[in-house]
Amino acid sequence: MNKIKVAFIKFGGMANGGTEKYLQTISSYLPKDEFEVDFYYCDSAPYIGADFVHLDTDQSRVEYTKSHGVNLIKVNVGAKDVTKPTHDWVDTNFWELFDESKYDIIQTGRAGHPEYPFYLIKNTPIVDSIHLAGMVDNNSNIAKTVLISEDQKSKWIAAGGDPSRAVIIPVPVEIVGSDESYREEFGWEDKFVFGMHQRDDYNIFSPMPLEAYDEIESDDTAFLILGGSSNYRKQAKDLGLKNVRFLDTTSNISLIHKFLNTLDVYAHGRSDGEQCSSSIIEGLSHSLPMISHTAPSMGQLEQIGNAGKVVNNYSEYADVMRSMIDDKKYYGECVINASKRYNEVYNVKAIIERYCELYREVIK
Repeated sequence: MNKIKVAFIKFGGMANGGTEKYLQTISSYLPKDEFEVDFYYCDSAPYIGADFVHLDTDQSRVEYTKSHGVNLIKVNVGAKDVTKPTHDWVDTNFWELFDESKYDIIQTGRAGHPEYPFYLIKNTPIVDSIHLAGMVDNNSNIAKTVLISEDQKSKWIAAGGDPSRAVIIPVPVEIVGSDESYREEFGWEDKFVFGMHQRDDYNIFSPMPLEAYDEIESDDTAFLILGGSSNYRKQAKDLGLKNVRFLDTTSNISLIHKFLNTLDVYAHGRSDGEQCSSSIIEGLSHSLPMISHTAPSMGQLEQIGNAGKVVNNYSEYADVMRSMIDDKKYYGECVINASKRYNEVYNVKAIIERYCELYREVIK
C-alpha cells in the first residue's frame, strides 16, 4: 500500500509554543507505516510592520520530532511581512525546497486568515488547523478546517466559516510517567498546593489566581507557578504572599510533569481566556481539579467541565479554593472527573486516530 504523504508547514515550527507543539505532536504520532511526513519549518525571523518576536527554534523540539520519524526540512526566511494581509515570507528559499505535487495533504497550524504560503498552494488539499478565533480562509482547496473547541467553532462559523468543513479535534498532550515532584525539595509534604503554568507573556497575565490565593493563604497551603510573566512575581511580592514559589519556564516535558505532580489543584488564569489550552489538558492528565475564571474566550469552561469551576471574580475564586481544601467529597469527585475528561476527550492516541480518519477521508 502506498503511504499517504503529508507536508506540515509552519513558520517557526520547531519552537516551544502551543501551536508548534500541537503540530509536532500530530506529525510525530502519525503511524509511519501508513504516513510519510515532511515538516517544513524556519527559525524565528523579524516581523516587518510589527514589534512581535516569534519564539525561536528549540533544539529539544527538533530532536523530539526527528526521533519520531518525521523528516524535518529547514527553510530560510529573512522576514515576515505583516504589512501585507497574507503575511508573506521575505527572502525565502521555500519554493526551491517544496513541491506540492509530491504530497497528498498539506497540514497547517495558523490564525485562520489567507496566509503565505498556503494561498499559493492551489492543487493539493489542505487540512487547516486554526488556533485563533474569528478569522476565516475560504480557499477552495481547503478540504477540512480543524477547530480545537466548540467555543472556537462557533466564532469561526460566525465569521463566515463553512460549517460543512468544520471538524473539532482538541489539542493532544503527552503523558510522561513519573512520580517525581517538588514537595520534598520545597518542604511541602503536608501542604495543599495550588499552581499553574504559562508562557512568559505579560499580555496574558491574569491577577485573579493570586488575588484569590491571598484570601486563603495559610501555613497549610502553597502556590507554585512555572513560567509566566514577571507580573506574577511582582504581584506576589506586592501582596506579601509567603508560600508562593516560582519555577523557570521550561520545554522539558519531564520537568513540566514534575511540576504538575506537586499540585493538588490547578489554579488557571489567563486574561484573554482559552480556545483549547494545553496547560489545562496537562492538568487534567494528572487528575487535577480545576479552577478558572471568565474571559473574552471561554474555551476553559468547555475544557474543565465537571472537573472544577469557572468563576466570575477573585472572591468566587477564593470560595472554590476553600471548597477544594475543606470539602473532601467535592474534591474527590473533581479528581475522578478530571481523569475521565482526559481519558475520554484529550487522550493523545484517540486524537491521533481522529486525524488518521480525517486524512483518509480527505484523500478519497
